[in-house]
Amino acid sequence: MPTTALATRSEETSIFASSDKFEMAGRMATALAKSTIVPKEYQGNASNALIAIELANRMGVSPLMVMQNLYVVYGRPSWSAQYVISAINGSGKYDFELQFDEKTDKSGKPFSCQCWTERNGRKVTGPVIDMDMAKAEGWLGKNGSKWQTMPQMMLRYRAASFFGRMNCPELIMGIYTKEEVIEIGPDSYEEVPYTPTSQVEQEVKEDIAANANSVAFDETVVDPEPAPVKDVEAVIPKPEPAAEAPKSSKGRPKKSEQKPEPMPAPEPEQAVMDLPPADDDGPEWE
Repeated sequence: MPTTALATRSEETSIFASSDKFEMAGRMATALAKSTIVPKEYQGNASNALIAIELANRMGVSPLMVMQNLYVVYGRPSWSAQYVISAINGSGKYDFELQFDEKTDKSGKPFSCQCWTERNGRKVTGPVIDMDMAKAEGWLGKNGSKWQTMPQMMLRYRAASFFGRMNCPELIMGIYTKEEVIEIGPDSYEEVPYTPTSQVEQEVKEDIAANANSVAFDETVVDPEPAPVKDVEAVIPKPEPAAEAPKSSKGRPKKSEQKPEPMPAPEPEQAVMDLPPADDDGPEWE
């Protein structure tokens, strides 16, 4: 299911979506807290029951199933390993239930386990969990650890929880199993202390002052706007006169440097009219 669809579904089913849903969930939590069948963490504690109802709505399961499989270890919620396996197998997300690929050491004792299944014909695997990892992580040395007495069962539980967190975290909501929380121990959780806002602001100021550049820089002087120029000739230089042509010894330009005088344009010829010759005696009159 896409992430957007999951977010939309969570908003629709959340008990905090509206006041009516929250009021109804509160009545359910009060009723469940009065039961003696639910685990002791919920008996007489309607607030814990309300959280269980919220998780059940988001996961689409029964609130009683969540309450029966959600444990509080060192003040933190944790699933049972059996519930993780049943949630994966009953989700319908995969083609078939989880398979456990187990291997033994030279002496025949359980050594490693890997969970796998298929989805749409594609193999989906989880990380390999072996006894070397259990020893390196300190799981074997815990007081009352089941790794020494039931190594095969612990390998299967841990391989299933790792498979769920890697491939389908939406089914287990990112919550560790009870066995993991016990092995982690209360000292491994780091509490983030609350810091007031005023103290944070003061620390930021001190950090800025400590890391500020200590080199002094000269201030940049900006020239004022220039005054308008009244005398243009004082700003724009006059053009230099052209150099005179070299003269000969007699004071005349050299022939090679004399320019030919332009020829006058020819005058247009006047049209001559053919007139009859004039008689000396003048015209004859009849």
